[in-house]
Amino acid sequence: MNLPRLLSIGEFAAATQLSLKALRLYDEQQLLRPARIDSGSGYRYYRRDQVPLGRLIRTLRDMSLPLADIARIAVAEGVAAERLLSQFAGDLDLRYAREKRAFQRALLLLRGASRAEALTVGERKRPAMTVVVRPFLADRAHLHERMRAQVAAARAALKQAGLDALAESYCRLTEPLSDEEGEVELLSPIEATASVPQELTFRHLPAASCAVISTSGLSLQGAEFSAAFDAMFDWFDRHGYRAIDVPWLSHTGSGAESSAELLWAYEPGPGSTR
Repeated sequence: MNLPRLLSIGEFAAATQLSLKALRLYDEQQLLRPARIDSGSGYRYYRRDQVPLGRLIRTLRDMSLPLADIARIAVAEGVAAERLLSQFAGDLDLRYAREKRAFQRALLLLRGASRAEALTVGERKRPAMTVVVRPFLADRAHLHERMRAQVAAARAALKQAGLDALAESYCRLTEPLSDEEGEVELLSPIEATASVPQELTFRHLPAASCAVISTSGLSLQGAEFSAAFDAMFDWFDRHGYRAIDVPWLSHTGSGAESSAELLWAYEPGPGSTR
């Protein structure tokens, strides 16, 4: 019985459109192993039924997927492989959208323009308050979604403790928002109380002067969020103020019915106009 002829690495490269260098790398990474390696010459040989896998790997590399993700798809089967591919494609779409927004923002900065000019910064005296604090993790893309979930959980916990939230909750941005998860805090204002349930964390905050940006129909996400920070920094500079603490963000509604508010406490600086 004649065994099927193996393909040389050159033939396999031509059939899959993978370079010899890439094939050697995939062998080292155990992603696409040759069927046989000649012990004398070191030449690699492949089976014909390995061609579809080689073509799949080449196509996934065209998607700029890392080898670790390609390996996960290659070893998965059927629906599981398709589910992974869809997940990675979604990640690529998000990355492209983020990079596109960054490009547009960079273009505006190069032209000396700023979307911050369209946002109005006001002033507000934030009263002293007692808040219930709920830390949670969020990244830039999922902040509003996770904040809504935390608000619902906070209201349920307050109700169980016999307390009521006095106003909209705020998200205190303890760490700068980025593509990686960072810690933020949900602050829910309540009436000052001498009875503190052990399961809740309370914090008493002093009154503060705040710069505020309020929007309607915007969620202050992505470029809008960056523009809001630009507007506040410009406003602080013009008035000679110094930002203190970290920004607070509130968000209600969704779509055209959404509204957001960004507050940042400040104090007079050396060059203050007041």
